[in-house]
Amino acid sequence: MKEITNYKKIEYIFMRNDGFVTRKDIDKERIPSWFFSEFVKKNHLRKIAPGFYASDDYAVDDYFIFQMRYPKYIFSGMSALYLHHLTDRIPDDMTVTCPQGYHPSKNPLPRLRVTSISNQELYALGIIEIETMFGNKVSAYDKERTICDLIKYRDEYDGEVFLKAIKTYVNNYLDQMKLFKYAKQMKIEKKVFEIMEIVSNEN
Repeated sequence: MKEITNYKKIEYIFMRNDGFVTRKDIDKERIPSWFFSEFVKKNHLRKIAPGFYASDDYAVDDYFIFQMRYPKYIFSGMSALYLHHLTDRIPDDMTVTCPQGYHPSKNPLPRLRVTSISNQELYALGIIEIETMFGNKVSAYDKERTICDLIKYRDEYDGEVFLKAIKTYVNNYLDQMKLFKYAKQMKIEKKVFEIMEIVSNEN
């Protein structure tokens, strides 16, 4: 009876996840690993990433899978611009922010640009859940934090990407109160004010 119960638990997790199951899911339910191995074999699941198995028809969502493995990485920079539709340029790399000292992998992760922040308050500023193009939820900075980061690190961005993102934000999403609140916390009020004034005068 125990064997059937554990197998049914995995089936439920698999259906709840819409076609995937992870080692974390199994460990959380305290299901013995051999049930998991048997389920993977019986259902011919693909290994998408370490500890992440999915059916053949599962649409691989790199952003979602990445954050399932590394939850303290928050999508920022170009990745956040892309998730918020503030750029139509598909990022070559994933850009993330994490607390200083967060090293979830012993080996450098490919296609990853990381900003580490020692100030916990600034790290947490503006974190929201947002849907990827596949409809999965990941953690990213909200539009206002993303725009503040864009202005703060302006030299790291292509001029066309920078200008289009600012204009798209101003014309469609502008929340001046929140934007300047963040700018004040990040100590970039003057920079943000100057950029907003220039763009607003152009419209």
